[in-house]
Amino acid sequence: MSKSAKLYQLSRKVHKWTGLILSIFFMFIAVTGLVLVYMIPLGVADELRTGKEASPDQAISMEKAVSIATSQDLPGVDSVEDIFRIEYRPSANVYQVRFNNGQGVQIDVSTGKVLSTNPDYSTFLITLHDGSFFGDWYRYSILTMTGLSLILLSFSGYYMFGYPLYKRLAKKGNLNMRW
Repeated sequence: MSKSAKLYQLSRKVHKWTGLILSIFFMFIAVTGLVLVYMIPLGVADELRTGKEASPDQAISMEKAVSIATSQDLPGVDSVEDIFRIEYRPSANVYQVRFNNGQGVQIDVSTGKVLSTNPDYSTFLITLHDGSFFGDWYRYSILTMTGLSLILLSFSGYYMFGYPLYKRLAKKGNLNMRW
């Protein structure tokens, strides 16, 4: 058996087993990515509300937004330490306060009015998708292995496609490659 045929056989084995084993991770990343893309139409995420138009100097302070958000009697929200992230959305003139327990509050920046207090599944989905939900060991070992394996699968796939094509063209005599 020639060297190129052996390499082709090895490529097929590596491609098959790597693909089978890592398909679990690929499917997980693909499914969570699709859910992230279609969160609002699927009803998983709360649609971003729009606050009143106002100039930035009329905006409530961040401290006031924190005070409003923590006073909403949400389960598991008692203090500032329970806040995971605060986002300011200038296009909608809204503060989004996200808590560690998955709750979220949208506040009109100009009036301080609470626009929405719904569970925030988007943060949970993002942490699942990027691997931070499982910890740094997962992100830096499993996701690195998955990414490198995807590159390996791509190259072995190109080789498995190109080698038979090259052999057919060489057999017919249609291969006039000059380097």
